[in-house]
Amino acid sequence: MDQAHGLGGTLMMNRIGRALAFAISFALAIPSTRASAAGPRAGNLVENPGIEVIDQATKLPSGWRHESPRDEISPRFEMDATEPHSGKHALKITSKGSPGTFGYWVATVQGIHGPDSSPENEPSAAVTASGEEFLSHENYRFRCFFKPRDVASLSKSVVMKIRWRDEKGQELFGEYISQYNPEGDWYRAEQLLTAPRGTRSADIEFILQWAERGSVLWDDVSFEKTDAPLPRRMIKVATVSYEPPAPSTPEKNLRFFAEKVTAAAKAGADFVCLGEGITVVSTGKSYADVAEPLPGPTSRALGDLARAYSVYIVAGIFEREGSLVYNTALLIGRNGEVVGKYRKTHLPETEVSGGLTPGDSYPVFRVDFGVIGLETCYDNFFPEVARALAVEGAEIIFLPIWGDGRSEGYEWDVVARSRAIDNAIYLVASNYSQKRSFVIDPNGRILADTGGRSGTAIAEVDLNARTFERWLGFRGFGEWKGLYPVERRKDTYGVLAVDGNGRKP
Repeated sequence: MDQAHGLGGTLMMNRIGRALAFAISFALAIPSTRASAAGPRAGNLVENPGIEVIDQATKLPSGWRHESPRDEISPRFEMDATEPHSGKHALKITSKGSPGTFGYWVATVQGIHGPDSSPENEPSAAVTASGEEFLSHENYRFRCFFKPRDVASLSKSVVMKIRWRDEKGQELFGEYISQYNPEGDWYRAEQLLTAPRGTRSADIEFILQWAERGSVLWDDVSFEKTDAPLPRRMIKVATVSYEPPAPSTPEKNLRFFAEKVTAAAKAGADFVCLGEGITVVSTGKSYADVAEPLPGPTSRALGDLARAYSVYIVAGIFEREGSLVYNTALLIGRNGEVVGKYRKTHLPETEVSGGLTPGDSYPVFRVDFGVIGLETCYDNFFPEVARALAVEGAEIIFLPIWGDGRSEGYEWDVVARSRAIDNAIYLVASNYSQKRSFVIDPNGRILADTGGRSGTAIAEVDLNARTFERWLGFRGFGEWKGLYPVERRKDTYGVLAVDGNGRKP
């Protein structure tokens, strides 16, 4: 288990549907094979994958065509023979100088069939469909190599898409290819895909967009059927809604919460989320009174519990480091060790005047089932925190929170559900004041809820579950957790880093 700032550096986890990324990381653990210049590997459904065969009538690479919505923004399309990835040629797109540049090479992959893509299983007219309803059991591995030259923004201007089509050629589902790594002077893109029910073909699009200058090469394209399915990743998460009887002490609190962790673990929980400041609640003590170093008595006590029941635990404490005191969320691993910590970045005035120091980063942590993020109480009032964790790869965010009493508690679940929806993540919150601790799925649905009473909410979640929405981004169905990491315009968000007077931090 390791802290995963960016999750592999150039892997660009901030551009991946996070519920797919962790599983893809091991599903793609297959030795690299460069496509032969003589033709495709056996099983490759792409015609002319190495751009070697030229159609003499059109002078274009056989099986490929290029498109642009208007001539005035069209880039220049060529076959490049100066530096192909292998063989004689590569596809090339070059900007003609327009900031509105948009154009793409496209190839249609035929031969996509299977028992789950018969007409009677085609997607219905429903607006929303689950993965079980929408997807077949036909899995494909896409791979290509691309090389940008003088393109100002790779994430903004170099785009790869797959459009799945039915027997009439109508678009069923569109998705981005967003997982790629540098490999020498090129980038290697590779992604595991599942065909929707009713699919008969797929379009591969290589796009240059919104680039005033620069060019991109593409080569060695493969689209192969694979028997490696995307496995389910089922875990059981628990969150508590309890306050120790007052007056209490830190030691009594630890015993009190140990009982709650034990009960949740015996109920099968893989992960238990406790509240904020578990050593200060109900004690009447100051932050500094209960602050402790790491490791310390609380981390050791929680570690013993985690080890005994092979469970992860999240809990809020007050951490001392030298003269500084932080409001810290701890992550304890199944082996009892401190896997990670997060120092609360957004402090309400009462904590500022109480002598606390804010944190300054948003780490995420790889555990045995995926990637998680932590935030604490007032952080959830600021949408940037959850988004920062999500773009770093978090699939679940755990939130110890004292409470959110705005509008007499009305806003609590509305805001929490919004954070889950915006970022296509699960959110697990432990709340004192409203006694509403809950588990929320990426669609904003509350899966388990203590309902305003003391108790423990437990839910089983599948981190590879997927939801598809008609007319979301694409003409057919789209999937939010695969769309927003690519389509968000981070180059326009500079205003978020300044105050109302235009001053930077």
